[in-house]
Amino acid sequence: MKKMNILIMLAVLLLAMTQTASAVTALTEFEDGCYCVNLAGEYELALIPASASVQMLSVPTTYYIEVDAKVCKSGEDITVTIIDSNPAVEITNLNIISLYKENIVLNASGVCEMGYQFEGMMTLVGDGEQYTSTSATGLIAGQIPVIGEFAATIEECNVEEIPEFPTIVLPVAAILGLAFFMQRRKE
Repeated sequence: MKKMNILIMLAVLLLAMTQTASAVTALTEFEDGCYCVNLAGEYELALIPASASVQMLSVPTTYYIEVDAKVCKSGEDITVTIIDSNPAVEITNLNIISLYKENIVLNASGVCEMGYQFEGMMTLVGDGEQYTSTSATGLIAGQIPVIGEFAATIEECNVEEIPEFPTIVLPVAAILGLAFFMQRRKE
C-alpha cells in the first residue's frame, strides 16, 4: 500500500511538471506587419587559432555592431531590409530564423574592418520590445571565433501613407486654373 501511494504521488508530480513545461514552451508570434529593429552590441575575439596566418593576428579584438533594419512578417514569410549598419562592420545579409515575442534567432554576414568576411549567429530573449542576447557567436574569415553581447529594440514601423488622389490633384488644378485665368486677363 505504501508503495502504491508513492507511485501515485510520483505520477501526479510528473503530470504536473509536464503541464508546467508545456506552458513555458508556448511562444507568442508577432502579428503580421512591419517592425523597425535596432540591434547593437559587440563581438570580441574568443581566441586566435594556431592555423591563423600572421596577417590575421593584426585583426582588431573588438567589433562594435549596430544595425537598423525593417522586418516585415506575413504569415510564415519574413523579409528583412537593412536600413543602416555602422561602417566598421557592414552587415550585408541579415536573416531571421525564428521570430517570436519571447525568442528571436538570427544569423548575419558581412564585411569587417580590414575587409574580412564575417558570419554570426545569435539568440535573443525578451518581451516583444526589449531583447538581450543569450548567445552570440561567429567567425571572422571563416576561422577566427568571436563571441558577443547584444541588445535589441523592436517597435512597429510607422506606415508612410500615400496621399489620396484628390489631395494632390485639387491644389494642382487650382494653380493651373489660376495661371490660365491670369493669362486670359492679360490678353
